[in-house]
Amino acid sequence: MMPFYIVCDVSWSMADDMPELNRALQDLRSAILAEPAVDDVARIGVLTFSDSARVATSLSQVSEADLPNLSAENGTNYGAAFQLLAQTIETDSRRLKGEGYKLYRPCAFFLTDGLPLDGDWAQTFGSTLTYDPKSGQGMKAHPIFVPFGFREADENVLKRLAFPPDRSRWYLARSTSAADALKGILSIIMNTVLTSSRLATSGERGAVQLADAPGGSNIASGESEYDGDFL
Repeated sequence: MMPFYIVCDVSWSMADDMPELNRALQDLRSAILAEPAVDDVARIGVLTFSDSARVATSLSQVSEADLPNLSAENGTNYGAAFQLLAQTIETDSRRLKGEGYKLYRPCAFFLTDGLPLDGDWAQTFGSTLTYDPKSGQGMKAHPIFVPFGFREADENVLKRLAFPPDRSRWYLARSTSAADALKGILSIIMNTVLTSSRLATSGERGAVQLADAPGGSNIASGESEYDGDFL
């Protein structure tokens, strides 16, 4: 089973973008439902964050759950999202393993249009969603954390959130409308979920395969610059 989490910024600046984001989530649901083998192996959960974070849709098989209709809320607190995501992954992992499932490492897609208002976001990220194999410190069941940004999102922040450095990438939509940015971002997420799930059904190990940005989307992408010592 492959767990995927979509973590959506629903701060006030996203108010005009909610219809496009909701349409994109429904397009993702339709694409998964069109491939029963993908629906069988993939599990999708949706988290939202503004000045606090919540689970909008618990991790589940898409054919058995509806994706939420999101609406804009307040500020932008990255740390609240990081903390809730870590707690949710741990809870879901225990539940699914208890039900007899073998799990691939989860993948978390983090969508944001702006800067974090919490000054200690980097420390929170390092203490909740990363792991140091040399020291054994951190979250051993950490996700592949894939940040996506547009509008006012900071490239330097995104680079430091891509984890682990050898498996993740960051994406930033440049010089494009919010609607086009979200369309391109959700296309990357959709292709990643579909391709990775297909590989998993064939028994591939480490099957999360991050998709390239669509041609003409004006979405930049690059390697992680996560630095645990910097935190």
